[in-house]
Amino acid sequence: MTAALTPWSLPLLVAMPLGLAMLALLNLLAPRRQVGLGLVTILACLALSAPAILEGEIVVIALGEWPPPLGIAWRLDLPAMLMLTMTATVASFASLALLADRETAEDNYLWPLWWLMWAGLNALLLSQDLFNLYVTLELVTLAGVGLVARSPQDPCGAAALRYLMASLLASLLYLLGIALLYGETGRLDIDLVDDLMQDGANGRLAAALLTLGLLIKSAMVPLHTWLPSAHARAQAPVSAMLSAVLVAVTLFVLWRLWLAPLAQLQTAQHQWLALTGVVALVWGGIQAALQARFKLLIAWSTLCQSGYAMLLLGLNATTSWPQRIGDESPAFQGAMQILLAHGLAKASLFIAAGAIMAAHDHDRLSRLVGDAERLPLAWLAIALASISLLGIPPTGGFVGKWWLLQGAAPHQPLIAAAVLAGTFFSAVCLWRLFDLALRPAERQATNRISRMTRVSRSAPYPHLAWLALGLALLAWGQGPLAGLVSPRIVSPSLALDTTGLAFLLPALAIWPVVLLATYTWRHTFPAALRLLALMLAAALLHVMTLLAADLLTFYTGAALLSLLGWAMVQHDGHDAARLAGVGYLLMLLLAEVAMLAGLALIATQTSDLRFASLTSAELPPLALGCMALGLAIKAGVLGVHAWLPVAHPVAPPMASALLSGLMIKLGLLGALRLLPLSDATADFGPLLVVLGLCAALYGALRGVMESDPKRVLAWSSVSQMGLLTVLLGLVLADRATPVALTALLLLAATHAMAKATLFLGAGMVNRLHGRSRTLAMLGMLPPAMALAGVPPTGGVLVKSIMEQAMQDAAWPTWPLTLAGIATALLMLRLFWLLHRAQSAQQTLQVPAWLWLAWATLGALPALLAWGWPGQAALAEDLGAALGAALVALLFALALAAMALLAGRHLPRITAEALRLSALGLARRLLRRGIWRFKRGEAWLMPWPAFGIALGVMALGMAASALLPG
Repeated sequence: MTAALTPWSLPLLVAMPLGLAMLALLNLLAPRRQVGLGLVTILACLALSAPAILEGEIVVIALGEWPPPLGIAWRLDLPAMLMLTMTATVASFASLALLADRETAEDNYLWPLWWLMWAGLNALLLSQDLFNLYVTLELVTLAGVGLVARSPQDPCGAAALRYLMASLLASLLYLLGIALLYGETGRLDIDLVDDLMQDGANGRLAAALLTLGLLIKSAMVPLHTWLPSAHARAQAPVSAMLSAVLVAVTLFVLWRLWLAPLAQLQTAQHQWLALTGVVALVWGGIQAALQARFKLLIAWSTLCQSGYAMLLLGLNATTSWPQRIGDESPAFQGAMQILLAHGLAKASLFIAAGAIMAAHDHDRLSRLVGDAERLPLAWLAIALASISLLGIPPTGGFVGKWWLLQGAAPHQPLIAAAVLAGTFFSAVCLWRLFDLALRPAERQATNRISRMTRVSRSAPYPHLAWLALGLALLAWGQGPLAGLVSPRIVSPSLALDTTGLAFLLPALAIWPVVLLATYTWRHTFPAALRLLALMLAAALLHVMTLLAADLLTFYTGAALLSLLGWAMVQHDGHDAARLAGVGYLLMLLLAEVAMLAGLALIATQTSDLRFASLTSAELPPLALGCMALGLAIKAGVLGVHAWLPVAHPVAPPMASALLSGLMIKLGLLGALRLLPLSDATADFGPLLVVLGLCAALYGALRGVMESDPKRVLAWSSVSQMGLLTVLLGLVLADRATPVALTALLLLAATHAMAKATLFLGAGMVNRLHGRSRTLAMLGMLPPAMALAGVPPTGGVLVKSIMEQAMQDAAWPTWPLTLAGIATALLMLRLFWLLHRAQSAQQTLQVPAWLWLAWATLGALPALLAWGWPGQAALAEDLGAALGAALVALLFALALAAMALLAGRHLPRITAEALRLSALGLARRLLRRGIWRFKRGEAWLMPWPAFGIALGVMALGMAASALLPG
């Protein structure tokens, strides 16, 4: 029944918007009734057409029952169905957004143009005829120009006129290309042209002209200068359609031509188009980060995201237009997912920008500082949509990038590298956006009241914010939905084994204490409720990551935790926190990119990503190397540790307890899950041992020279992670012995609880007075003694088992003794600084139950080792270990006393001057680079420069047409 109705429903997709355009022009139907009738009819037509497509059919209808070549055919396949659905979704939300604003709802000249554009977009996606594509492109363009001209922000029509002139030039080039193809083949139907197409001079010239016209219409760099002003000056719902749908549909047409008839050309034009995509990724991302207005930033990010679509054309040897359902290559599926996710997310961003403009009457970024607190709903939508654009799992953007990587990695590693590099450029502009929104704003109470009053009285704001949030949730849901219907995505799996249990038990002890402390101190720390919400989300994700039984679930949890960790690091909003947040985010993004590359390479070898199945799979060395790099950054291994001592001290103490106590262990857990799977990893064991010993000594010595207690603790984490790296190297080198693995798990659990207690204690000491301050310092003694290996704490037993593991592997144990002495000095330095520090004026209220919970958490690392299963059989000659620990403690005390007596006579060894000079040089280079990029874009704006850019692109297409593919 539904299959029989499909040929009748397709014409309605075009006829209904055209009819509504005529009714709107004659003012015969109110806008609300137009939207109601149009949405119901178009969505019903799509629902009637969907079953036939999902069953594997491709619907082709001849208009007027005149088949090609005399008539015009419409074709509905799965890619077109997906694009039609995305277009209908965005247009529906945008139509409701237009109705929410009284000015646009009552604009009688806007609605005819709106329905004409929607009709043209549907016809463009269905058309199979090259000339019919030209007609629909013109219809869509003219409607878009008219909608831009209706905006109050473009009173003189400058942006609309620039859009019109560029589009007319593009139409001329496209029409010339059609003429050449018609002269060559005598056909206009795409399938017939594909059958008759031959590789020759006329075909190559026609391809160049067609491509140049579509590149201008899709605003591909450097032919993009009309887009930023047109999209930024249009009303927000119009911008959503132009940026999310119109650009995507034009790129979709470009795909249809180059993956079907133009694929017969054996030239290097595909590579030139892929290079254009790489330039768009870079230029669009950089320019987006330099913008001063919100809508301009979003418009520029469209150019960046469009670059992904061009990368697909560089894979023409392995990708073609699917002729049947199920023929889609991974690269094509990935590019389609990116296009759909970009459409939904970008529409959400523009409508959210409209909500912010409705609330503030402007979109100046400099005046939106701290706006996330004032407009949380709009900024929540922006956050969700931005994460989808960034490609963080489980969003649709991630699924698209992963599939595109799977298609590109085996054949075109440079394109795969471009996909990964695009993540950084997307992250730069999104970081700038949220750095402003989350930064605390200094404002007077009267200004705050007046602004909030304005927001509450602004009628369009709540409707627009909810619509933006709905689109953002759809962008998120697209990823899991694609995973359900595609065998390329494995379903998440959770399991608990001995290794996971050793990491889970400390988490179950730390999370309740930290969450309760954050809630109790909500009136002391700034924006504590927002911090509590971040921590609750992090707690759920952390438990999921610890229980992950497959690599994809583990990567998803780790990636989301990285974003939450960045939000915690820069939570306070002061300059040091923001600078540390930048370093944290850059390093963690590098880790995610490396892990995503490794994940894609592993997925090309096996579709089963469960850890239990990967043990029997031969994984590519490059994949293991990428995963190792990402996990090393997360674990703060020496050499990629620079973010750790900078980020952890500036976060609130509750966040520092989690970052240093729990989240840093995810890199270690991932290594235990993945790296020992191949015998080849055993060769890296000695390297990790040496690297870990250097980190243990270096981290402790650097911490001793610090003058801030939290920085001392941060460097202590570097040192302790070095010891864990040593044990990981021993595990990799000899997986048969249980001693090294037991020592690793025991040290990881001890360090997690000890560091959480110490960071919380450091935050308490600075805000307590008198006896409470003394009690806090006493409560910090057990975990500090456990880290230093001081009797009678369990740290002595941990150290003894570590030395036993070193002896079993024929390694000397004296480096561990030096590391123990350095750790003892580090803890002495910590208590000395806490003793001399002045308490803050604001006193922290610590209830009795919180004292008890925190003290219990601090006692656990001192007692844990004594109750560890099988510890007695592993620790040999415990009496000698106790004696050696006492000697090491006395030696550390002697060194500390000598340093204290020497006092001011000791030279201050510091790299502060070097750091400042390097930082100053970096800032100067950054300012110079920003100036040059702004000048570069200003140079491209005049029409003569546009002509030069068009000439460069034409020369590139011509030169690549002469080269073999």
